[in-house]
Amino acid sequence: MKMKEKLPLIIAAFGSFTLAACGGGGGDSSPGAQTGAPATGASAPAPSSAPVVAGESLPSLTSPQAGSTAATGNGFEGIWTNASSSRTTAMVDPANNISYLSGLFTVVTSTFFGIAAPAAPNWALTSGFETTGGLRYTATSGSGTFSAKQTLTGSYVANGQTVNLALNYDPANALAVTQSSVAGTWAETGTTLTVDDAGGFTGNLSGCGVTGTLALTTPGSNKNLYTMTVSGTTSTCLLASGATYSGNAAITFLPVAGSTTLYQRSIIYLIKAADNSVIAYGQVTKH
Repeated sequence: MKMKEKLPLIIAAFGSFTLAACGGGGGDSSPGAQTGAPATGASAPAPSSAPVVAGESLPSLTSPQAGSTAATGNGFEGIWTNASSSRTTAMVDPANNISYLSGLFTVVTSTFFGIAAPAAPNWALTSGFETTGGLRYTATSGSGTFSAKQTLTGSYVANGQTVNLALNYDPANALAVTQSSVAGTWAETGTTLTVDDAGGFTGNLSGCGVTGTLALTTPGSNKNLYTMTVSGTTSTCLLASGATYSGNAAITFLPVAGSTTLYQRSIIYLIKAADNSVIAYGQVTKH
């Protein structure tokens, strides 16, 4: 019998996958005011007509950074994405817990949590559920194949519908991180998190005050996957005090507006209550 139960959802601000870089630090790029006339025969330098665009290149899966998931992972764990308007971002931890969110452009339409059992080149879903339209459906008949650190395909059945997956190993897996890589203030509309070097944070998710941690899923490693644990600070918000919400998070990359080669780091996260009654997700960028 299909599981169809009312599920209150927190719709956290989910950043666009074409989000422009946030304004940040850096000096004023305009020319300094002159205190006197230029010397005879000399002319003042023309101001730059193009603003400086800040960002970084994508990490390379062919030359992954030392210690990264792409360099040291088991081939199944990591971040998996597709690159169409119907965007899916999945995160698989070393214990084969898999979670993903899927959306159309910037609107999340469904989420998924489950446990997979990989036996290369195959994988099978041992348990899981999908949420869509405020309802939760048990996932069954999940299986597929994967090519280590390349592609992951398959399907499962939820609410009587077959859901197909066709994902690629994301370049963010080639990024080597440390615990302090998530330090700083990260924000998106309605959500702000300030994270310290040890991974502790304070802030709000969709207007709910929270505290928590963003800790490396594999402590002491350089793999780009974090476990996010959240507690609410008030009893009246949906992310309420007295409950704990947890799930996967990772650093991912968004294209920088005005550039075809530069990208901005973001943190994507997908967390839930232990009883699956509340789900929160979002994508925040460095400010």
